[in-house]
Amino acid sequence: MSSSIVLSEAENHFFSDVCQFFDHAAQFTRHDAGLLDQIRSCNSVYRFRFPIRKGNGFEVIDAWRIEHSHHQSPTKGGIRYSEMVNEDEVMALAALMTYKCAIVNVPFGGAKGGIKINPKKYSEQELENITRRYTVELIKKNFIGPSIDVPAPDYGTGEREMGWIADTYATMNPGQGDALGCVTGKPIALHGIAGRREATGRGVAIAARECVSVAEDMKKLGLMPGITGKRVIVQGLGNVGFYSAKFLAEYGALIVGICEYEGAIYNEDGLDVNTVFEHRKATGSILGYPL
Repeated sequence: MSSSIVLSEAENHFFSDVCQFFDHAAQFTRHDAGLLDQIRSCNSVYRFRFPIRKGNGFEVIDAWRIEHSHHQSPTKGGIRYSEMVNEDEVMALAALMTYKCAIVNVPFGGAKGGIKINPKKYSEQELENITRRYTVELIKKNFIGPSIDVPAPDYGTGEREMGWIADTYATMNPGQGDALGCVTGKPIALHGIAGRREATGRGVAIAARECVSVAEDMKKLGLMPGITGKRVIVQGLGNVGFYSAKFLAEYGALIVGICEYEGAIYNEDGLDVNTVFEHRKATGSILGYPL
């Protein structure tokens, strides 16, 4: 019982943690307090519920789309499918999207979406129904559009879901020439961009490579600079984890461990990420991979 209470409290701290970092940084600016409050706050929070048919009955789904900042248009941010998703998490991730875009001068406001489901518990048809209904609800409230709010893949979603979103939006907006621009991360066949699938994982690998290349920082850790020979354990072998591990290995790192939903494997001599991925694809698990 106590562990449940701790989880309940912890799951509602993410946005306040982000705001604490913002407030700390804001001390070093000369901006008006009211302006800082506007930057900190989420501009639009849309929480909704909708029913889907499941088996012989119905199930009510909780969902969110949150636009943190309208200082630039469109807003931009992924949609995640997870049983653990909640409003606080989506608010925090939307805020982080605003700050990430601002830091690198990408002219978007931040946004994020979430549907409280475990995708593993639904058939492909049920997931399509959920995704299309979610899109319809966003359209009804003007929370999606090429110049309004542009979703993307995130945890538990990918090209398939983005394709369903794009198709639903285009169907409900006939004659709109840029309709497919309502979402990124689409399949190539639906005007997606080559390289998008591996982009996030590649970014993780590049960031890690650059971090361990700073001699001053590595000296403090008692390590030699450079990615070559560094031993890496990857948590997750999905779209981000797989490509992160793949590119890290190409850069010279040694992937010694991989953790997934069903368990973990370790080999001090290194793992071939591609063959582990194919093993999981064939068997549904990384367990049983010959070490």
